[in-house]
Amino acid sequence: MPEDPRPGPRGGAWSAPVEQLRLALRQPVLAALPELGVVAVQGADAAPFLNGQLTVDVTAIDAQRWQLGAYCSVKGRVLALFEMWRVDDGFCLMLPAEQSELLRTRLARFVLRSKAKLADLSDRWAVFGLTGPGIEAALVATGLQCPDAAWSCRVLDDGTRLVRVPPSPRTGARLMLVVPSAASESWRRQLGAVEEVDAGVWWWSKVDAGLPDVFTVTQERFVPQMLNLDVLGGVHFRKGCYPGQEVVARSQYLGKLRRRMMRGHAEGASAAEDLFGEDGAPVGTVVMAAASPDGGVDLLFECPTELAGAVQLRIGAAQSSRVSPRELPYPMINPTA
Repeated sequence: MPEDPRPGPRGGAWSAPVEQLRLALRQPVLAALPELGVVAVQGADAAPFLNGQLTVDVTAIDAQRWQLGAYCSVKGRVLALFEMWRVDDGFCLMLPAEQSELLRTRLARFVLRSKAKLADLSDRWAVFGLTGPGIEAALVATGLQCPDAAWSCRVLDDGTRLVRVPPSPRTGARLMLVVPSAASESWRRQLGAVEEVDAGVWWWSKVDAGLPDVFTVTQERFVPQMLNLDVLGGVHFRKGCYPGQEVVARSQYLGKLRRRMMRGHAEGASAAEDLFGEDGAPVGTVVMAAASPDGGVDLLFECPTELAGAVQLRIGAAQSSRVSPRELPYPMINPTA
């Protein structure tokens, strides 16, 4: 069982015992994710309402699709990053629980006469992250059929969803199991052959996969492209307007994509910490950090594109932790090129 069940990163970085992190390199593991919340938007106008608020084409989401997206300020800065899915009468958006109330209250301001209702359904769903060599075979052994492609899901009769998300270079396939809260212990028993570990193991695998998240300390710090959301399919450039759309589109089409998210390793780092260049000037920001199976932390950070692969970046003051660059596990292909 996990050693630390408290939700949320401690000290601005996700932690987990190194033995558990290394276990995920060798065998299937499962992590409960109580730090995730769920906001539901339901009603006859849920789709058009959300389509005018989010960076994604909500109308294209069907029951088998899992969608990464963002909610931005009018200045194009990301307030919340989420993964969403369709339900019978609307949509559910999953994001860090510390951001769920902000998302719900901000969206509620714009419902006006739309036939759409917002609710926090975090207590109705339990979320598990699954990864490690052999995880797909372990799930098949329990009777579950894994989705074939990233960002696709299978829906069971009770509303449970098994989702394939992009893989980690080091732990392989990554899947999420979203189940009714009342059934969470039943699912734990069904998956009893899979070792349970701390949530920090899952969050490290997300960093390893090059997938960002936004928390209270980093909200409104980045436009979507600074988090590679355009490359990851989290921005639709041909749909109608949404808050911040002009800024996002201008960045994309006017050749201003000068800052991107990179991956690296350091002795220590926390989300929202500044990165400094060789001359001591601030050049970027830590997006996420998580304890690494190699010791220290692995991190995602944003900085000018010309510094990609630079070895002189440091976190904090000039004598602090040096960032060793790591390649992202996906190609940086401009979707509008």
